Amino acid sequence: MKLTRLKTSERGTFGKLQLPSGTVLSTLELPWLNNQRQISCIPSAIYQCDIVNSPKFGRVYQVKDVPNRSHILIHAGNWTKDTQGCILVGMSNNDTQLFESRKALNLLMNELNGQSFKLEVIEAYE
Repeated sequence: MKLTRLKTSERGTFGKLQLPSGTVLSTLELPWLNNQRQISCIPSAIYQCDIVNSPKFGRVYQVKDVPNRSHILIHAGNWTKDTQGCILVGMSNNDTQLFESRKALNLLMNELNGQSFKLEVIEAYE
């Protein structure tokens, strides 16, 4: 799967995540701050993603082998305050937040059905 980052500012990094079915979800991450833990998005690269049971978020995907980082999850949330370096998914977004995040996460979880996948994170800023 591919996560394409489209826009970034101090309000966050917005992008799109294309699922294998072709469905496109909106994404929200923190701005790039040199991959610092809990305050930065992760570097662009290809990552392995596996299902985990998070104490806080339940059954979600974890982005593995991020340099100098751990516990990077793909989970529901609407604002950058809802993430500490994780990837949030939504059905749509404006310049400050995601909408229908739980619906988007449910779509992702149902479509992938627990299967591991490779996530390619690329930057294509407008």
